[in-house]
Amino acid sequence: MINFFTISVILMILIGSTISMNYVYAEGDLLSDIKFLQTGEFSTDQNQFQISNDVEIREFFGGNIVRVSGLTIEGFPYITYSRIIDEEIDTKGIIFINGKFVSLSFIEKTMETQNTVEKQEDLAILVQYTQRVYSEKFVKLDIKIYDKQQNKLNDFYQNYGHIQNTNIGVTIVNEDNQEIFSSNGITNENGLFQTEYFIPENSKRETLTVSITAENENSKSSKLLQVFSLGEPSDDGKSS
Repeated sequence: MINFFTISVILMILIGSTISMNYVYAEGDLLSDIKFLQTGEFSTDQNQFQISNDVEIREFFGGNIVRVSGLTIEGFPYITYSRIIDEEIDTKGIIFINGKFVSLSFIEKTMETQNTVEKQEDLAILVQYTQRVYSEKFVKLDIKIYDKQQNKLNDFYQNYGHIQNTNIGVTIVNEDNQEIFSSNGITNENGLFQTEYFIPENSKRETLTVSITAENENSKSSKLLQVFSLGEPSDDGKSS
């Protein structure tokens, strides 16, 4: 179980012990201006995540500092702190992925126009998958790719806005960060790519991390998921 108190201490150090407010927001204004709470998304340098409804929000110093903690829909715990510095909102945070803390990035990425144009992160990677699985069973992954602007509700079954001919890469690593499965392919006319991984006999209980990349000529996005391998089922149906 992740110790959120420990994470809180780390982030309070990041924020700094001296608090100086040059601009006072009315209660609630800071919350409404924290961008990831409005979009439901944030990212690390490598991957993008969606926050779930499992969110805890606490305010400090009259609402001038806001702490947000919870789980992403992919199952990763996170915690952030936001405060006002020189009339700007400064947000810092970390997320716990595959046994380690990773910094969250809240800086908007801009396009670099040089001889080549940097690919945009404008693909929505929506996944239906097996989240809990016993040994000798399959982890099934159904991956659909959409244009983010055309599927803002992240509806897996939306019948428009999907993108075909997108290259998909899937990698699964175990708790020792060893790659145990990989698969590559291209989305079909419905923007869909499907793959599956067989959990071997006598597999131990552990959390597997699934990395998904989607890339075409103009865009590139990525996503992380967790799968809980439950080991061998016992006679009473529980894992051993």
